[in-house]
Amino acid sequence: MPFAPLRSDPSAEPTINGTSPFTKRDVAFLGLLALCGLVVGALGIVHYGYIGQDFILHRGLILSFPGSFSFSLGNPPALYWIGSSIRNHVSPTHYLEVIAAVFLVLNSSALWIIYRFIWISINHWQLRYAAAAFSTFIPVRVIHSIVLAADGLTLPVFALVALFVHRLFENPRRIGSWVAMSLCLSAGMLCKYTFVGLLLPAALVLAIAIWKRAMKGQRLRWGAVEILALAVPAAVFLLEMHESEKRTGVVTNQEWLAKGVPPVMRWSDMLLPKRSDLGLIRSAPEYLQDKLYGFRNYSYMGLLHVAVFADILNFFQSPPPEMSEGWSNRTQDPFVRHRTALSQALQTWSVRLCLPFSALAVAGTLFSIVLSFQSLLAGKPLFSGAAVVMTALATGFYSTVFFSLHRINDPYTAGFWLPRLVLAALLIFFILGFLLVDFICRHRERSGRAPRLFLSCFLCYTLLACLLFIGFLA
Repeated sequence: MPFAPLRSDPSAEPTINGTSPFTKRDVAFLGLLALCGLVVGALGIVHYGYIGQDFILHRGLILSFPGSFSFSLGNPPALYWIGSSIRNHVSPTHYLEVIAAVFLVLNSSALWIIYRFIWISINHWQLRYAAAAFSTFIPVRVIHSIVLAADGLTLPVFALVALFVHRLFENPRRIGSWVAMSLCLSAGMLCKYTFVGLLLPAALVLAIAIWKRAMKGQRLRWGAVEILALAVPAAVFLLEMHESEKRTGVVTNQEWLAKGVPPVMRWSDMLLPKRSDLGLIRSAPEYLQDKLYGFRNYSYMGLLHVAVFADILNFFQSPPPEMSEGWSNRTQDPFVRHRTALSQALQTWSVRLCLPFSALAVAGTLFSIVLSFQSLLAGKPLFSGAAVVMTALATGFYSTVFFSLHRINDPYTAGFWLPRLVLAALLIFFILGFLLVDFICRHRERSGRAPRLFLSCFLCYTLLACLLFIGFLA
């Protein structure tokens, strides 16, 4: 049977900026999810979950911003400007907690944009609910929604860019959306350099939209608008790279292998599993204690899986009993945490039971890339516009890190394999796994075999995984 479009009439799909795709029951369910996600994040703040990787560096730069900031560092200035502004104008004593709370609210708000994309792209309500719950409670998202690092800004900015790109994909004759997209992309360049990966897919998707949807006499005009809108964030990025190059910076000069030096992380390490990966599945090891950063100890995919579905750095684990959690006597220094036996057991089961989700993410992403290209180039789209936009942007965002791994001089110890670096893209890839299941179920229905029992079981399995996540995060 040839591929059929996920929606028989893509032009009739609920637009992301028009009529709400949510029913009252959907709003109630999603509101409950969002509230529970906020509670888990708030408990993480109480337990000092914002004290994460490179905490001393980030705290020091916030305290001394702008004097100590330099583009020779690995991050743009947005994190330190936000942190410094909160400390100077909101709370010099509890600025760390306030920063974490701001990050939590921003990430929770971004989830509603993600929910809309899920509802537009997926047809079966069971898979919509499963994908929404999974997106809300997946450990890597929950943890890095409050950790003091620029990673906490990526999902909100990514979601906004996707929102405006999708609006323009539906109708490229919206000058306000062009301005908003350009500003959001420019802000992204000031948050994380990986946002440069959105420029090419956005340019491609929107150029095709202009060609298909703008009247012939208007194509040149709107094409010029696109060039101008994307030139602004591109200029911001190039200026940042120029400043980094002048200062022999980390991003432009220090983290790359010299020409002719063999890669530390080989393509085989990145693409193929290793026998040692079974150890990751059996025990959900910790980053430091079990040396996850060891040279070629595990495959990239294995490391990514365990770091997505476990708290490998123990950021959300309860602090030791002697550490005060009271509002008036809170520490601002890092400390060592340990897992309880229950937390270890829950994380081990999380890593094991979520193997199907990782497999679906890989298959769903490859499937979506193929159908997105066909939808962009074919006269009759095979994918909803939302799915095409999210696939394109997530692939671009992920590519900036993935295709650099074999060229970096220390990808293991420096943690370039950690999923926080590609958090927004990974979240979309997992959703594309649910979309693939939805696609298969729709085709089974056309052949007269309604997979209702399977869909109910899949929803229950996903909710069980979410309960495991909450168990060791809350």
